[in-house]
Amino acid sequence: MKYDFEHYLQAGHGRAYVIARADPERYRDRIMAACRKDYSFDMQSEGSRAFLTYDLISLYEDPTPFIEAIKESYKDPVADKDWNQICYLTDLLLLFGQRKTVIKKYKQLEKHLYSDEPLCDMVPLCQPFEYVAIKLIEDSSIKIIWNVVNDIGKWFLSRTEDPQRLLSQFLWFDGNLEDELGEGRFDELLKYNSDSDGVKEYVRIMSLPHEFGRKDGVQHATSEIVMSWIRKEPKIERSEMMARGLMTMSRTEALKLAEQFIIETDTDIKASIASVFTSGKYRWPLDAGLLIECAASDNPRLAEEVRSALSLLKDERLHDYAISILEKGFDSTAASILINNIRKSDESFILSLLEELPVTEENEEDWHGIASDIGGNGDNPELPESLLTWAYESTLCSWCRKNIVEKMIKRGMLTAEIKEELRWDANLDISKMIDEDWE
Repeated sequence: MKYDFEHYLQAGHGRAYVIARADPERYRDRIMAACRKDYSFDMQSEGSRAFLTYDLISLYEDPTPFIEAIKESYKDPVADKDWNQICYLTDLLLLFGQRKTVIKKYKQLEKHLYSDEPLCDMVPLCQPFEYVAIKLIEDSSIKIIWNVVNDIGKWFLSRTEDPQRLLSQFLWFDGNLEDELGEGRFDELLKYNSDSDGVKEYVRIMSLPHEFGRKDGVQHATSEIVMSWIRKEPKIERSEMMARGLMTMSRTEALKLAEQFIIETDTDIKASIASVFTSGKYRWPLDAGLLIECAASDNPRLAEEVRSALSLLKDERLHDYAISILEKGFDSTAASILINNIRKSDESFILSLLEELPVTEENEEDWHGIASDIGGNGDNPELPESLLTWAYESTLCSWCRKNIVEKMIKRGMLTAEIKEELRWDANLDISKMIDEDWE
């Protein structure tokens, strides 16, 4: 499948820059639109796309119209509760030296915090404020850092919530504060000015031991405890079990769950047990054939959970099982199963399926896991290089692309053209890898 500028831009792929560099005016309107709205696939895992947008804008002699477009979107009150948008636009403005505009937004966001809403409703306000606060203290003087900390502390003083909940809202900020001032950050702040009630309150709250996770979660889950959750709520989701402490269970106890799965007759209960084995920590410990038999269940959830568990396993029987499904038509889980059990002889078959697969945000479930699996299996000599190339070209996720590029480097697949476009990737970790590879 051939991709255009729009695809590579949405992917944060450096090829977008290489394409635009050849004829900037042709892409002016699209780049202008990119200035106004965050287009990251997953900001939380990937980071900001601002670096690529900055490079694209730098193709033009006069960046002023683009900067004005960024400012206009930054002023929009709708952005104040949009964490992705605030992160992206803040990064862009700072790259262009527009610190005063960011400070003005910081003060606006701070005013929003002083509402009567309970903290659970204020999270969309806290998160954008925290990010802007982080950006303002980076490489700043102790005076600026102290002022920001004092603002947060004064807000703490205005709240009546559990201190642990207040603490949890600014853990990221405090981690960056430690990066700026070191482990003695609290002493440094108090040394600069110890008279402020705001700074004192910040130090008090952020010095508390952080209680991770739910307070009602078990510390040592057993198969019996997990089965008690499932029998009480036969359709319980794995995420809920994790919140209750599922991941504290030993592999020995997980084996007992697998044995319970075999003898269980209620298909809803079997589905919930199977969901335990869809994470990397607890892979199915018994014969894969026992799961394959359940993959054809009339219970849709059971079939789905079992197939997800199978996609993490390596077993000769799974290769033929995946092929038998894919011969009837594309199936993303079967494709993942095949990639995890790939043979060189499968190259043309799997590639013909993938090259016809649309890659958009709307069908993420079809391609995202497959691209991730290709990167994860990149060290397998049986995995054809053409699959790594497809994943590198196709994925919209630069987090996955980083892993894919690492495997391409190990295989010596990078041409001069690919190295050049990787220099402009929105994911700075990727461009750093290329610089290190050249050295």
